[in-house]
Amino acid sequence: MSESDDKASDSGSKESSGAETRSLETDNGTVKVPRKPERVVVLENYDALMLLDLGLVPVGVPDGAANPQLLPKDVYEQLKDVDTIGASGTPNSQAIAALKPDLIIDQFYKEKSAPLKTIAPVAFYDWHTSGAFWNEQIAKLAKAVNRESRLTEKKKEYERRLTEVRTAYRKQIETTTWAPLSGGPNGKFFLGTPLVTVMRDVGLRIGAGLPEKEAGFVPKSYEEMDVLKDCDALIYSVQADGRATPTTQQLLDHKLWKGVPAVKAGRAFPSRHFVIANYSFAIATVDEIEGMLKKM
Repeated sequence: MSESDDKASDSGSKESSGAETRSLETDNGTVKVPRKPERVVVLENYDALMLLDLGLVPVGVPDGAANPQLLPKDVYEQLKDVDTIGASGTPNSQAIAALKPDLIIDQFYKEKSAPLKTIAPVAFYDWHTSGAFWNEQIAKLAKAVNRESRLTEKKKEYERRLTEVRTAYRKQIETTTWAPLSGGPNGKFFLGTPLVTVMRDVGLRIGAGLPEKEAGFVPKSYEEMDVLKDCDALIYSVQADGRATPTTQQLLDHKLWKGVPAVKAGRAFPSRHFVIANYSFAIATVDEIEGMLKKM
């Protein structure tokens, strides 16, 4: 826990219920929240995954947050019995109130979440303007639920794995160029995804013209697949069950894809952790990248 967090906790006031509170800076102003929230409702799937990394299972999640096709088994098991509160972007206030939350977290739906403050304090962080990368957002959530020490532990574990892989595969990392991508609708594919943050942390050189500070998703038409020619290896998305999504499968089946140099060389690799939401996913991605580097 950080010194500032300790001070926030120590200086907390007590509401009429007797629960100790502290002041939390959010993108919607200063909010009084419990010293250490325990009953947290999230309005987006990403938030649920971030809380799990912090050792906290939310009491309410959006419809579809527990999807066995998209989540590792251990994550699915933690979320499968959690109550749902409506679709992402359409929170059901009655369902939320029934869960008696002590904090509600939102990163996307400011106008929809604002009225929920009559149920519980709302910590709103605008993903679009307050840090576009998953690691920036999980840091905000860690402060909101007062579990920054848990986040520090996960970060150290991640950094240890990065050091191990960088050391063992230094030559492969220094001499190759990579890009992550996934299939898109209507004859398009997406260049870059949150996975690129982990690739950069490993030290991989990112090609295909992806801007240095861009995480994705940059739309490209199939006719623009030549942009991948400078890549020695590619990483594409598959679901947790190992199967590609329909749009990605269309990409993999396309003749232009099969003509890409990295694909012809057998260096197009699937990733089951393509959408990075927390450090556990990031660590699993480092493990996947290590397996890819062994084949370079």
